Amino acid sequence: MSINLERGTTDLPALKAIKQNLLGLPKAATWGAFFSGFLIVLITSTGPIAILFQAAEAGNLTDQQTASWLLTVFMGSGLFGLILTIRHGMPVIGSWAAATTALLVTGLTQHQYSEVLGAYVIASIALIIVGVTGLFEKLMYLVPRPVVMAMLGGVLFKFGVDVFSSLKSDAILGLGMVLTFYIGKRFKWRAPVVPALVVGLIIAFLESELVKPNVSITLTKPLFIMPEITLGSALTLALPIFLLVMTTQNATGTAVLYNSGYEPPINNVVTVGGILSLLSAPFGNSGVNISAMTAVIATSKDADPNPKTRYFAGVSCGIFYVILGLFGATVTGFFGTLPPVLLTVLAGLALLPVISSCTNEALENPDYREAGLATLLITV
Repeated sequence: MSINLERGTTDLPALKAIKQNLLGLPKAATWGAFFSGFLIVLITSTGPIAILFQAAEAGNLTDQQTASWLLTVFMGSGLFGLILTIRHGMPVIGSWAAATTALLVTGLTQHQYSEVLGAYVIASIALIIVGVTGLFEKLMYLVPRPVVMAMLGGVLFKFGVDVFSSLKSDAILGLGMVLTFYIGKRFKWRAPVVPALVVGLIIAFLESELVKPNVSITLTKPLFIMPEITLGSALTLALPIFLLVMTTQNATGTAVLYNSGYEPPINNVVTVGGILSLLSAPFGNSGVNISAMTAVIATSKDADPNPKTRYFAGVSCGIFYVILGLFGATVTGFFGTLPPVLLTVLAGLALLPVISSCTNEALENPDYREAGLATLLITV
């Protein structure tokens, strides 16, 4: 079956492949691919960003620290996608793991910010080693996937519960967003979390819940903080981050490419993600990797019927990410105007599909059902 998979320019030398794909961009450009890249960035800058802001608030990060974090995750995701897309001639979409960001909602309350950055460094080095040595597939067999999925489902469980418990604070706002989200799911909208955000903004405006805007369009400056490596953060943060990125992002993200008819460059995906994460960790980057949740928007036939020119969707997405990253401080100002209930519901709705798939996979296999359930309950 692998002989039928599209390999793009993987078989060409790197420089020749890059030159060929850059020269072919004008012919590869389509409106479908262009808007697919834009849609991915739009989705990512709503739900997953709300999770990031919850983590930043839990850790009492300053606006400058949060803006630097945004700068690095957006820029890192954009560069990740651009590098691999232009190298391999296939739509490789960068992102950061919402699951590991959710892990920091607790982690930033238990560890100093410098220790959290140290955990990023350890996890990034481990990813580079795995990518360079080609150990990815072997490591996947060390920990049963249902157990990892149960751990992830348990980490994210609170976000799902908070969607509905927050209704006690503002039932109209919360219910309006939840109903919009499920209407979108019913009619199979591509990104139901986006209209849910729009409805939430309208209701918050009508209720006078929006804080006076403090939004200014300015370029974001990266903030360097020396990472501090400790045993505690290595065990409670670095190890879970590494396992979650490997299983929930790299494994599923490469599977998305495979299911879309491409032969994913697995080792390069892991290595490039690790290198970019390591270089940007001191500036707040919680890690970049291949996208699992939104990648299908750019890799499917809806983006471009021709798999050989579909890589323009990856280029489009990467450019939009980089532009958004440059204005991370502006994004911080915008989210600062939103009521807490809106952010809580938005983050939870963005994670509901992930929670559903994780718990389903954790309990689906009878051989691992009890282990998966125990892991889920312990994590919760």
